[in-house]
Amino acid sequence: MSFLKKFHWFEITLIAVVMGVHLYAAFSAPHNFTTHWFTRDDAYYYFKVAQNIGEGHGSTFDGINLTNGYHPLWMLVCIPIFTLARFDLILPLRVLLIVMAALSATTSILLFRLLKTQVGQPAAMLAASFWAFSLDVHSVITQQGMETGIVALSIVTFLYVLQRMESKQRLTTRDLLILGLAALFVLFSRLDGIYLVMIAGVWLVFRHTAMRYMLPLDLMATFSVIALAFIQRATLKIYMLAYDSSAIAMAILTFIIQTLIFYFIGLYERPGNLRGLRILVLSLIGVTLSALISGVAMLVLAALTTFDLPKTVPLFYWAGMLAMTILIRFGLKITSPWHGDQSQHPILFHSFSTIKTHLLSALKPLRAWVHMAIPYFSLTAVGLMIYMGMNLLFFGTPMPVSGQIKHWWGSMPKDVYGGPSKTVLDVFGIDPTYSGAWSLFTDQVVNWANKLAKTGWDFDTTYWLIIASLTAVWFCLFMANRKRSLKRLFLIGLVPLAISAELHVFFYGAVAYASKHEWYWVMQMLTVVLLGAITLSAVFDLLPRRKFWQFLRYGLVGLAGLYLAYTFSSELISRMPYQDSLAGQPYIDIVPILENNTEPGAMIGMTGGGNTGYFIHDRTIVNMDGLINSYAYFKALQTNQGGKYLAARGMDYVFSNRDIILGSMPYRNQFSANELVSVANAPVYGAKELMRYIPVK
Repeated sequence: MSFLKKFHWFEITLIAVVMGVHLYAAFSAPHNFTTHWFTRDDAYYYFKVAQNIGEGHGSTFDGINLTNGYHPLWMLVCIPIFTLARFDLILPLRVLLIVMAALSATTSILLFRLLKTQVGQPAAMLAASFWAFSLDVHSVITQQGMETGIVALSIVTFLYVLQRMESKQRLTTRDLLILGLAALFVLFSRLDGIYLVMIAGVWLVFRHTAMRYMLPLDLMATFSVIALAFIQRATLKIYMLAYDSSAIAMAILTFIIQTLIFYFIGLYERPGNLRGLRILVLSLIGVTLSALISGVAMLVLAALTTFDLPKTVPLFYWAGMLAMTILIRFGLKITSPWHGDQSQHPILFHSFSTIKTHLLSALKPLRAWVHMAIPYFSLTAVGLMIYMGMNLLFFGTPMPVSGQIKHWWGSMPKDVYGGPSKTVLDVFGIDPTYSGAWSLFTDQVVNWANKLAKTGWDFDTTYWLIIASLTAVWFCLFMANRKRSLKRLFLIGLVPLAISAELHVFFYGAVAYASKHEWYWVMQMLTVVLLGAITLSAVFDLLPRRKFWQFLRYGLVGLAGLYLAYTFSSELISRMPYQDSLAGQPYIDIVPILENNTEPGAMIGMTGGGNTGYFIHDRTIVNMDGLINSYAYFKALQTNQGGKYLAARGMDYVFSNRDIILGSMPYRNQFSANELVSVANAPVYGAKELMRYIPVK
């Protein structure tokens, strides 16, 4: 009983519903797991590798090629579970379903605890209920069997720890190390969590100063402006093929130079403490100096390396960054409820002694900042270096091969995996047609815009009008009580989370990167949920504080929570019946086709093959796209030697679409037509056919 007292009644109820429904699903008919639950091929990459590790075959999908094409923490979770596959292939899927339900329930409880003090229990309850019971969230976070469940838990845990540290006036080394460990949890749950780790580090080191939020905003502005500068000069298509690396290199270099200049001339003072004219003058000086120095430095770098710098880029950066710097400072000045004494700041320095005093004052806090940064960042850096070193030692490359493969795909003019960003808006993840990063919010707006478009409205105009209207309403709610709103934003960690989420989207969009999927965007989903909780609490703040209105808040939230729980439970129960209408049939249709038309021991190449590799008997499935293959195979693909590499390892068959494997990137030139001989009487499945591979010597 003493243990239960640690939990709020809402938390106990949430655990009971989430775990109860999932326990029901876990014991349902075996075919449900392949047809209604674990349907993503990529999840089976984890499952098969984990099975092979558990059986002593090493980190390999096919038992031949060593691979690191996965995120490490989720693989560690999967390994003990999939040692059970030696007894029954469905048993580990049942266990995994329960494990992912536990992750979902834990994340929802931490979300409730993160929010309840700042936004109030009603809004916190609804946010936690939404995370636990929304079918949209569940389909991405819990159902697919990907790393998303542990990613969500790591992010919310990190924010919860960060919130506890915010209440302390001074952080000890122990506090910083605890935050560093929480950051490692985020990083190893999914490696692109590095954006949150870095931005939260800035938020932490520069606490009690305006730099904690101004520096990340300037970072986002700098990278955005420079990417747009290259795109306007070269067009998006040419940018992705030839300029993306140069743009990112210039953005990094420029941001370092710009930050030093902005800091020492005083552009990182609180905007509320600065006169409007001073902001304009300092912005002009700071951006001009940054443009000149970074432009010269980039020209030198371009002369020494393969990087390229179109001549108009520095000018575009100067104009764009000047506008963004002024906009950020004045925006913060308007929204800030705190205004300091502006009379002590002259527009410009008047003497050498004034400059000297200013510089000494600027240098004074550096020691304290370094003292804050070392424990947090050193722990993260050491963990990352150990991970990269082990990868280099065992796999020949420091980072997962899957990410390198997708970056390579994105650099191709045309490939079968979708290619890089399609529009400039898609670079920032906000294109209503192509972008999916913010879909938890934007999908609803798209639905509204589509309905209005059927009545004669223009879709694009309607979509952006709805976005603008919702933004205006939110801003009005925010400004109604700026101090309370800012406190909420700060204390639940929404500022570093939101900036990190958009930076995360941008880096996938601004570089050549193909085949982005919905499970990448956990950080963005959490941002939407936290922002929704803050918005709801701002609405509740407008209501009177009498008991009737208090009861009304809880009543509305309770009804919404019950509706979410009911629809969630009904859907999962109906999806996972106990009667098995497919009893006696294969778990996936491809398996009997391959088993009936190949000999035991055959090695079959597939362009995906995750679930096939897991369920097939007495055959080996080799992954041909490279995502869960070796680094050596990736290098062979890059030199059009993929076919020869697989031939040397004894590949007997290819099961693929013939046109794709012979005519589309990245497979074109890897095989010749006469090397692939159709197997007589083998049925075609989904435009894929079984072909005997007879390599030309």
